[in-house]
Amino acid sequence: MKTIGIPDELHTKLKKYCDKTGLNLGEFVETSLKYFEKSGINPAEHESPAAEMLKLIKRIDSVVAFIRKQESDLLRPMVESVSLSENRIQRELSSISKTEQVDGLNAKLVKLVANLNDAHEEQTKKMVEVVNRHAEQNRAAMTLMATLIDAKNQSGFLNDLGKTYTKLLLNKQQSL
Repeated sequence: MKTIGIPDELHTKLKKYCDKTGLNLGEFVETSLKYFEKSGINPAEHESPAAEMLKLIKRIDSVVAFIRKQESDLLRPMVESVSLSENRIQRELSSISKTEQVDGLNAKLVKLVANLNDAHEEQTKKMVEVVNRHAEQNRAAMTLMATLIDAKNQSGFLNDLGKTYTKLLLNKQQSL
């Protein structure tokens, strides 16, 4: 054991403090030394733990303020942008026709075109029949008129009329 020389006034304060904490002088010095080593506090510099804590709190506050600023300036707008993009993509994907739908519509369209072609052919045939019937009726009427006009077919009017109708009929059939 060693003895330490300290003034009487300090010895009295130390004794009162030790009585308050329930330690003897040697135990107090030992625990104090361990505390200073563990906490890294230098008692000669008069650093108070409260002042060090305030410095740490200020540093932490500045870091938290920086993080909040980054969050409000960068993170939130990015998250909103990603969310809006995701919503837009989902809307676009839901509005795009599925392959099955396109195939079904294509099959219906092919059937519709086939039906229209069939109807067009049928209608064309009917029109040709009507035109031919009408032409035959006109020819018969003109032949009758030519016969009545030239009863003995001396002027050849009936033959000229027949040739003209034949040419007209051929021209109409070629144009259809």
